[in-house]
Amino acid sequence: MSAVIKTATPFVIESVLFSALEQIEAEPSVVTHEVLLSISQRNSVQLGDILTNRRDYNGRQFFRKHGERWILLHDRDEYRTSIVSQLVDRRYTAVSRFLADLSLAYDTSYQQHLEQVAENERIRLEQERRDRVEATRQQAIAKAKAQGYSVKESKTSTGQIQLVLTRTV
Repeated sequence: MSAVIKTATPFVIESVLFSALEQIEAEPSVVTHEVLLSISQRNSVQLGDILTNRRDYNGRQFFRKHGERWILLHDRDEYRTSIVSQLVDRRYTAVSRFLADLSLAYDTSYQQHLEQVAENERIRLEQERRDRVEATRQQAIAKAKAQGYSVKESKTSTGQIQLVLTRTV
């Protein structure tokens, strides 16, 4: 018996998937050389896969990147999974329920990710604005000094820079 389980949310961003797995207490870990040497299970785990704490007939369930998406690799036979889960862990949930919970957590993590990206963009734009203001200030001071003016700088109450140019004749 096999089953195809689809999620409404494609898992495409690794950091967001990792965060979502942590939220639902799946204890994710990325497969490194050290982890790869210590794992022995029927399905072939590769470098870069994301392991979970969920176990089934084939061993630990994990996510592998296929193209742009992360796909959960697991024993598709829920009957065998339920037998193994009863022997190993009573808290085991069906894959469909696990993916539904993960989808909700992924959506939450994705919103946080979008907020962080927007905040980083706001910070970058603010820094670019400050750099332009400083470049303009430096250019105005250099031009005034080249024309023989002495420059006195002050800030107004609104935060603007005011340059006072004086020249003695």
